Amino acid sequence: MIQAHCNIVPPDILYEIIKQGKTAEEKEKAIRTLEISESLRTQRTVLTRIHDLRAPKVLEKRRIIYDANHAEDIFSLPGTPRRSETDSQDTGDGDVDNCFINTGRVYDFFKKVFKRNSIDDDGMLLQSSVHFGTDFDNAVWTGSQMVYGDGSNVIFRKGSLTSLTVTAHELTHGVTGSEANLVYRGQPGALNEHMSDVFAIMCDQWASKETTESSDWLIGRNILLGSGNGLRSLKDPGTAHPSDKQVSHMKDYHTGMRIHYSSGIPNKAFYVTCAEIGGFSWEKAGKIWYVTLRDRLREYSKFQDAADITFEVAGALYGKDSDEQMAVHTGWESVGIDAKLLSARAVNLDTKTRILD
Repeated sequence: MIQAHCNIVPPDILYEIIKQGKTAEEKEKAIRTLEISESLRTQRTVLTRIHDLRAPKVLEKRRIIYDANHAEDIFSLPGTPRRSETDSQDTGDGDVDNCFINTGRVYDFFKKVFKRNSIDDDGMLLQSSVHFGTDFDNAVWTGSQMVYGDGSNVIFRKGSLTSLTVTAHELTHGVTGSEANLVYRGQPGALNEHMSDVFAIMCDQWASKETTESSDWLIGRNILLGSGNGLRSLKDPGTAHPSDKQVSHMKDYHTGMRIHYSSGIPNKAFYVTCAEIGGFSWEKAGKIWYVTLRDRLREYSKFQDAADITFEVAGALYGKDSDEQMAVHTGWESVGIDAKLLSARAVNLDTKTRILD
């Protein structure tokens, strides 16, 4: 199964800094981050072949955090082991320790809320490398492991890239790759990014026991230096920072739009759904989205497919015309999409829905 190489930082932010950056240092850091990110992307398949991380029937949590020692060559990964389940004491290295803790929180979230056994639901080892590159302003899911830069303190705060929403976002790309395997372009690519944002914000809310009403709905909270509250807002797409170009309605969508822009449309639909239901996002809306991702979406699913499937899954989970199903309809309607029952459309999708216990 081919999995996308995915970065937490949209390249558009870096392009904008290269064009509009206030200082030469700012532009230099953005250029270097793009170069290293591209190197990771082009060599991802090699790394996947080197490391066999799947372990069938392993049920316990398994994490290993490595120090990449500022290497910029993917062949040097994973690096020097620093912390694992058998050596879980704090190391005094903030990135190592934060990465270990937040990776564990993501594992616990999927396990306790959705009964999922790691990324692949089969006990996959959660392997991460921190301190990759010098002042690298990105965090990357390579298809087999996480790779974190330090942040340059010019674009992103040092130590901020191992935060919970960043970690959860990137690891969810692994979940998506193991399930729907949404291609990383067009509307399927936007749905891929959307799923990572959805499960990242739910994990963050779950860890803090925040309700739909009390959450700020930000991904990458306070990691940017300068103005801006975060990388993306599910509540108000396009408002997280001055260069945020996410859209939140189909009237603003066009074919060829960058996936980090158009993912704001399903993000807003999810937020409105949660706001309509109230309470904790992961309890009802989260289950609808998880079953949709696990059982129903396919590689080339588009926004209309996601709307129709979540609407149908909500009916299967909570009853036809239930408040939850109507909330899903309202969520998609708020972004200009009319969710319909699949029986009314000729869609070649598996109709089996496994109900969560």
